[in-house]
Amino acid sequence: MSNDITKKIFSRNLDKLIKKQGKTVMDLSEELGISYSTVSDWKNGKKMPRGGSLQKLSDYFGVNLSVLLEEDTDSHLRSPQEISYDEIELPLYGDVAAGALAELESVDVWDVETVKLPKLLLQKYASNDNLFAMKVNGDSMDKIIPNGSLIVVKPIEQSLYKDGDIVVFSYNGEYSLKKYRPNVMENFVIFESDSKNPDFKNIPINEEELAKEANMYGKVVLYIVSL
Repeated sequence: MSNDITKKIFSRNLDKLIKKQGKTVMDLSEELGISYSTVSDWKNGKKMPRGGSLQKLSDYFGVNLSVLLEEDTDSHLRSPQEISYDEIELPLYGDVAAGALAELESVDVWDVETVKLPKLLLQKYASNDNLFAMKVNGDSMDKIIPNGSLIVVKPIEQSLYKDGDIVVFSYNGEYSLKKYRPNVMENFVIFESDSKNPDFKNIPINEEELAKEANMYGKVVLYIVSL
């Protein structure tokens, strides 16, 4: 299913829920803490919300995620056990620190946990065979990704990382989740915290150390948080 069709289905379902509960775009904006223009774009089919915002909408209206994402608008009359939709099963590779660098718990590749997610939630990434999931442990990225969130990570080539990508990386054998901030002129990279707590520090690594002591495992393409 194309992204445009997904946006149209979502916008129709959102519009029906808004009308059914006697709400307005302004109500959603104020009560969810999301800008009016963003909610308006969702309702008009111009944009799709990310995983965290989808979960907020699901909780706000008291419906299953599939009610927002599926074309079957009668799905709200059924229990979650009766609702079926295409899913993708991803390996779940333990916790990643969103704080100080920390050791990643060892993973037995023959006994790895998995997590199932709706393909509609993953959108354009659903066909990617290399995705994996992790749980966030820490608050150093809590302005964007709260502690306890489930993240979906897409491995990419080193040259494809962009300024501002949220990445899973390791340095000297320890792992963390940070924002990627390259400084090409000075030949180093800053792995930047984005936290409400000012005590969290950024991690600068020069290009030589980055090549020898660090590894980039992928960028975060989706996060899901339980409220």
